[in-house]
Amino acid sequence: MSVDFVPSLGVAVSLVACGVLPMVLLALSHGPLRIAAPGNRFIFAVAITWLLWIAAIIAIAPGWVDWLTGALLLATATLAGFTLWTLVAWGFTVSMLVALCRSERRLSEEEWALAYTGGKPLAAFTRDRLGVLLKLRLAEVQGDQVVMSPRRGLLFAKATTFLRNLFGV
Repeated sequence: MSVDFVPSLGVAVSLVACGVLPMVLLALSHGPLRIAAPGNRFIFAVAITWLLWIAAIIAIAPGWVDWLTGALLLATATLAGFTLWTLVAWGFTVSMLVALCRSERRLSEEEWALAYTGGKPLAAFTRDRLGVLLKLRLAEVQGDQVVMSPRRGLLFAKATTFLRNLFGV
């Protein structure tokens, strides 16, 4: 029994569509096609990618297995892309939104921060954000000063800045 590692045409088209998503996102991040709002930009990129995939898959008319496989591949790329996009575009902002949702009522800004920190004082909010950077060794405490870690922190900050500039965020 031999295993064929060459994908069918339908699967190959779907794999190409998975790579098209970040390229469409880039196209919508700069120049005349730029969409300012990051959320709308991602939604449009996904819509364009899926429409291109549907058009291509209809054109090659594969069997139902290739349709299903392709849809699952593109759905996976969409979810993975969304996860990365939320990290690049919004950082912990989504966590703040989830805290607001959990409260199920209107909150003042102070109450919102308390909901996010689990009832700890507002200063805990800042310490929480700093704590993540310290735990990941992206920043470090030297005496009573906080400094960026020379290698890891600098590399991470530059990579994040590059990605934000690349995607116009």
